[in-house]
Amino acid sequence: MGWIGLKMPRRENSLRRSAMTSEKTNSQLADALQSAIAGDVFVDPVIRGVYSTDASLFQVIPQCVVVPKDAADVLAAIRIAGRFSLPITARGGGTSLSGQTFGPGMVIDFSKHLNAVLSVDVDKQTAWVQSGVILDQLNATLRPHGLHFAPDPATGSRATIGGMIGNNTCGTRSIVYGKTIDHVLETRVVLADGTVCHFKERDDDFLDQLTYANVGEAKEAELLRQLRGIIDINREEIIARYPRVLRRVSGYNLDEFVDNAGYLGSIGPRGSRLDVHRVWNLSNLIVGSEGTLGILLDAKIRLMPLPAATALCVVHFDSLDSSLRAVDQMLEHRPSTVELLDVTVMDEARVNPATAHMAHFIDGHPQAVQIVEFQGENTAQAKSAAEAFADEMQARSIGVSWPVFSNSAAIRDVWETRKLGLGLISNVQGAIKGRDFIEDACVPTEHLADYIQKIQSLCASENIDRLSIYAHASVGVVHVVPALDLHLKDEAAKMQRIADQAFQWVMEVGGSWSGEHGDGQLRGRFLPLMFGPKIYDAFKQVKQLFDPNQQMNPGKVIDAASLSDNLRYQTPNYQINAAKSESSALYRYAAQGGLQLAIEQCNGVGACRKINSGTMCPSYMATRDEQHSTRGRANALRLAMSGQLGSDPISALASDEVNEVMKLCLACKACKSECPNAVDMAKLKSEVLQMRNDQHGVSLGTRLLGAMPDAAARLAGKAGRLANFASLIPGGRMVLEKLTGIDRRRPLPPFATRRLTQVLESEPVPTGRRDRGRVVLFDDTYANFFEPHVGRSAVALLEDCGFEVILAKAGCCQRPRLSKGLVREAKKLGTKTFEKLDHYARQELPILCLEPSCASALADDLADLVDDVAMSKRVAKQVQMIDQFLVSEGIEISSDSGTFLLHGHCHQKAQFGTEAILNSFAANPTASCDEVDAGCCGMAGSFGYEQYELSQKIGEQRLFPAIRDAVASKKTIIACGISCRHQIKDFCNVTAKHWVEVAHAKR
Repeated sequence: MGWIGLKMPRRENSLRRSAMTSEKTNSQLADALQSAIAGDVFVDPVIRGVYSTDASLFQVIPQCVVVPKDAADVLAAIRIAGRFSLPITARGGGTSLSGQTFGPGMVIDFSKHLNAVLSVDVDKQTAWVQSGVILDQLNATLRPHGLHFAPDPATGSRATIGGMIGNNTCGTRSIVYGKTIDHVLETRVVLADGTVCHFKERDDDFLDQLTYANVGEAKEAELLRQLRGIIDINREEIIARYPRVLRRVSGYNLDEFVDNAGYLGSIGPRGSRLDVHRVWNLSNLIVGSEGTLGILLDAKIRLMPLPAATALCVVHFDSLDSSLRAVDQMLEHRPSTVELLDVTVMDEARVNPATAHMAHFIDGHPQAVQIVEFQGENTAQAKSAAEAFADEMQARSIGVSWPVFSNSAAIRDVWETRKLGLGLISNVQGAIKGRDFIEDACVPTEHLADYIQKIQSLCASENIDRLSIYAHASVGVVHVVPALDLHLKDEAAKMQRIADQAFQWVMEVGGSWSGEHGDGQLRGRFLPLMFGPKIYDAFKQVKQLFDPNQQMNPGKVIDAASLSDNLRYQTPNYQINAAKSESSALYRYAAQGGLQLAIEQCNGVGACRKINSGTMCPSYMATRDEQHSTRGRANALRLAMSGQLGSDPISALASDEVNEVMKLCLACKACKSECPNAVDMAKLKSEVLQMRNDQHGVSLGTRLLGAMPDAAARLAGKAGRLANFASLIPGGRMVLEKLTGIDRRRPLPPFATRRLTQVLESEPVPTGRRDRGRVVLFDDTYANFFEPHVGRSAVALLEDCGFEVILAKAGCCQRPRLSKGLVREAKKLGTKTFEKLDHYARQELPILCLEPSCASALADDLADLVDDVAMSKRVAKQVQMIDQFLVSEGIEISSDSGTFLLHGHCHQKAQFGTEAILNSFAANPTASCDEVDAGCCGMAGSFGYEQYELSQKIGEQRLFPAIRDAVASKKTIIACGISCRHQIKDFCNVTAKHWVEVAHAKR
């Protein structure tokens, strides 16, 4: 598995240079990378800007980005970086809160290709993994063996093992499992000079050898000999200065080479430390070094048995202080974790689309809750431990409510809500948002409550009126997040003052300034004060030893910039022409407070980078390209808006480069609900497309696709047969592809030969008792002109339930125009639609939709677009999905008999939910329905017609295999979106039904 002495042949690559800078050096750099790298190389300003941030407060734009395909690419990139004297920053998921994963030179992204689980030894409970493998994906591979990689950060859906090793990540259950360093056995590392070393346990005999098997071993022995000298000189200082707390991830791990240094307990899987005179392992220095000593290729890691079962007791408190003062008493019961949520996090969790359905575990309106977990050999044992704990807490008057949860779904909801804590506290309107800069201090738990009281008083004295507090109470790492507006220099100065004072308090009680998030730029400058000049000088010697030219991730750990340098919103070029950009915006962005804040709503936590779960972000799941994630797009828009891609923000937003980043957004709206910051990239995309259309003109294809509802209104009915026949003429699809961009391989949906009104006239629906009043059915373009049988089924269902049905006849919801960036037209025509619907809204009649994308357009997009705010609110309030309405009215809905598989439309899942549909099948004992966890189907309106291969790839990830399995099991497929039904038909040759076709009133 070694790559020592590997030769680098000239290789083909996929260099992408949409805006190559003209400087000779950059041209030479690009040419060198092009000739040597098989993966992707980016030197254009947009993609470099996409990689200029992580989840921290900072921004540094790199000179180039390399996405290697293999280890040979990594070695070639490092060699070239050395030739051009470029700093090198390794990057995984880019979820760093301390600013470890950006840099001014070359950023190497390991997450796309170097993400394999190389081997698993189940008996020895070890695995070899590449640095880019995602934690949750690794654990999914290990789960059938009853094993897992135990450190469990909240970012596990996108955090890579390489990033976790670089940061020495901890996680929720560190009182049981310790830190990442407790689980790393061996590492393969590339040093700055290109040497590949295999670091593992070595004894003194290894150091004393005269010859070695290869260059890597010889280099390792040299490093060990010199490190031994550094340790010998500083042993007593290491023992004296390293904090004696479990969660210390600041500085280099010199304490790993000295007995009786740092934490003295036996918590964690390794037990006592190794004698410095017997065994050495340089992997212990690589862990937590933040890529400043070398680049990790892969690692041998220790695996742990999965807990057989867990149960939770969520202890509710009427004050934050009382919740913190109870931590030590809770720990007496040996839980696997104690996690805090304060009232700020809980209040947002109740209303945030990403968590509202999961916040059921919160009883009443507590000021804080502590989530206390117990593990057991089975569910009964774990539940019994949690219940015994709850009884003891109640008997001792600790807390005010003590609900216990042992159901796996309920437990998952609790933990998912907790994991989204950071996003929840920053998902507020306006520029004042929770900022992470003192969030990672670790203090002994006996001092925790007093420390937090001091922080509260300090923030109050600085006129900070919002302070969020959450996370790892069990180990004294409570994330404290003050709200600041970091566009303002005064606020940055305030941040500095708070950090300086908080640091002093942490030092006074023997704590660590970083408990899990590491140093990076955020905390690096505090290290000389935390460890003292002698240890800090030892850190510099270690850095010099491994990286003599200071090439590896400079400015992190050693010689870090100040807290106020490189702030994302205060870079020299961050010059927002607010008047111009805001006046150009057509949407109000009422939820965020304007276009600028809507774009800046993304704080970089990277939840959009998760794969194989949920819906967000379909194009990222398929491509694994950072620029095709919601975060990547938000970064590109922010750069353009703020003058960093050109002095005119409108021209930058409308540019070809930004369009390349935006064009693979499916506008699925999943980010609006699954992103904890509720970034609505679909709305932003339509806004930016309008700017592009204004600057570059509207293409024929855009006009034709946007005006599809008008064409359907003309062609459906008698002209339908002729129009459908025309699409079958040989060569017709090729011509259509040239005119509109619709892929010739994609069959077009046929126009109905009878419109909905004609169908209802010829096949009238039996009138029901109509004792439940009147409802308005939004007869959308699809129900009217493509699938009138769906519209008829809806009318029949509503009449069967006792309603008098009125067809809205209000025109189109304007979704096709919005999706193509014809926002100004959509606003004009959508206002007319709203004026017609307002006639019913004023009567407070429910306006029911069949098509989820129509419902979201009416309730969200058009409502944020039309000028008459009062009218838009009236109409939006009345808009509901038909299934949602019937359940909310308390009407018992049943279904046809049989087995069904439901695929929820993206907009449906994002804004309305699918619970009502699933409940309708539960009412029939001879029916059953499962919902496929398949994300987006890949069609997304016109997207699937224009991006055929990617559309297919998205569907093949999870949906199409599930459809084929379901059909083999004789299941009927339910899909409420017409796009979904056509996608399923096109690629699986399966006819899916709308829910209204199989639902009826319960008899």
